[in-house]
Amino acid sequence: MTDLFEAETASTTSLDMRRLQRRQRRATRRKWTLVASAVALVVLALGSSVAYSFVKSLSPSESAVADYTGAGSGSIQVVVEAGDTGADIAQTLYDAGVIASTEAFIVAWNQNPDSSSISAGYYFMQREMQASLALDQLLNPDYRDVRTLTVIEGKTLDTYYQKIADLTEYSLDDVKAAAADSAAIGLPAEANGNLEGWLFPSTYTFNPGVTPTDVLSKMVSTTVEVLDRNGVAPEDYERILTVASLVEREAGTDEDRPMIAGVIYNRLAIDMPLQLDSTVHYFAPSDSVFTSDADRAIDNPYNTYLYTGLPPGPIAAPGEASIQAAVNPTQHDYLYFVTVNLTTKETRYAVTYADHLKNVQLLQDWYAANGG
Repeated sequence: MTDLFEAETASTTSLDMRRLQRRQRRATRRKWTLVASAVALVVLALGSSVAYSFVKSLSPSESAVADYTGAGSGSIQVVVEAGDTGADIAQTLYDAGVIASTEAFIVAWNQNPDSSSISAGYYFMQREMQASLALDQLLNPDYRDVRTLTVIEGKTLDTYYQKIADLTEYSLDDVKAAAADSAAIGLPAEANGNLEGWLFPSTYTFNPGVTPTDVLSKMVSTTVEVLDRNGVAPEDYERILTVASLVEREAGTDEDRPMIAGVIYNRLAIDMPLQLDSTVHYFAPSDSVFTSDADRAIDNPYNTYLYTGLPPGPIAAPGEASIQAAVNPTQHDYLYFVTVNLTTKETRYAVTYADHLKNVQLLQDWYAANGG
């Protein structure tokens, strides 16, 4: 019995010892795990700090970069090219002596949400400008160096040629020579080499050094854009421009444009001469609003008193309202129209020639009463 109890006691003691040893080992492992975790956190913190410092070193700091103060002085012209990034513009300004450092401009660029809207072109700047002020100046169209051309509706090529010569400082002969190169100015084949009516009336801006070919190309491409926008097929370009030019020269108000286009199409449908004074004035210019019997008797393909159908081409440059009228004329039965008041541009329409003559009398009465 004694041996039995002694063996059991010894066995229990050994078991307790092993349990104690396991606890000690676990405690040791936990201690080293905590030490390793602490070391890892220290390393991570140091790494993050180094990484942050590295990234920060790549970004311009407002307090660390060189920058001028004030709006600068003197005058210099800089060029922003199409597709230039903020860094490209910064380098251009720095090279020109406008800003003290590219970094200062990039800081201003990143802080201004409008920066990306800077347009390509030539700009008037000052030397030694504060970067943020230089950016503001590039965003202000008043500081852009442009050449502006405004051409109005209803004029012929000679008028536009002279305006282009004045704008570009090229001679009138140079402009005409450029206009004769249909391929260089992008004149569509449908025009058959006839530029009349293809120089869209609008206001255009160009950079310094613009050439007649540049201007003519832009005006022609704008005409194509307007025709396409209004659903005109390429094969109908010349016909629509011709009708629109007649509307442009005859209509006194926007309301009359589709009405007059309707009269033109009604006459064409029955092969009736258009009998438009505007076409006679095209080949026989006059200050009078009327045409003479002698003018209407001149044998000219543009004489719509002698020849049926449309004239060979446009007689002027139509605006978009007239193009829209030529595309979407008012549907009616009128074959005649006449402007009876040259001040208000009131226009009367008639189905029969007898009624038309009554309207013509209204014009003659107005003309007599107003010093005609």
